[in-house]
Amino acid sequence: MKRRQNKNPQGFTLIELLVVIAIISILAATLFPVFARARENARRASCMSNVKQLSLAVLQYVQDYDESLPLNYLVDASSSFPGGRWGGTTSNNVYLPQILYPYHKSLQIFHCPSGVDVSSTQPTSGHYGVNEELFHDPSKAPVKLAQITAPANTYAIMDSGTWRIYFNDAKNPRGKTSYTPGIGAVMNKTCAASDLRNDTEINATACNDFLSGRHFGGVNVGFADGHVKWLKTEIVHGETAKTSGSAWKLN
Repeated sequence: MKRRQNKNPQGFTLIELLVVIAIISILAATLFPVFARARENARRASCMSNVKQLSLAVLQYVQDYDESLPLNYLVDASSSFPGGRWGGTTSNNVYLPQILYPYHKSLQIFHCPSGVDVSSTQPTSGHYGVNEELFHDPSKAPVKLAQITAPANTYAIMDSGTWRIYFNDAKNPRGKTSYTPGIGAVMNKTCAASDLRNDTEINATACNDFLSGRHFGGVNVGFADGHVKWLKTEIVHGETAKTSGSAWKLN
């Protein structure tokens, strides 16, 4: 009876290994951008939810304060103000994030998942800003809801480098953190001091946010009527060039 001989299985040749590696590389190059885009879509959705909650908090505040929008900060307010004195804030000023805090009870909603890394305990270090044309500083009287004749077309809250946005900031960055995400690319600016106002420069951690933005070259915008929409930064920038009927200003 003949003994059956076991043959050693033949391994892959070098050519076959190279072909397999090439196929895997092609698949990875094809799928990774898809995964990255899907992840950013999820972040944009989370950010949009934050802006929506902030918009609803503003509307709740308006109902409690005789249809007046909140100021963007209060001077020499009590340190026991709802929301407390955050993150070692030394002054008695209370900022808009603290003013709105009783209506949503969350620190997380001030921070965009695609925003730059900042302290979650500082009331002025969030990723969203309010339109200073609507949310005045203490030197002016609060804006009444009735003064906004086109609330569905008026910017109120959006992705930003600071907690308040001045009318000209989206058009002409002031440096440091006062900018609209992605405005650098729209305006062909750099993070260097020579390209910005006040002889300042965008700090290193915020440079990419300033140049490229957060959500596919756009920002999430909450309007004065409470609805939220994603807009390209160049569209937001274009509104600053209008002298009447602008989405930034009271009509």
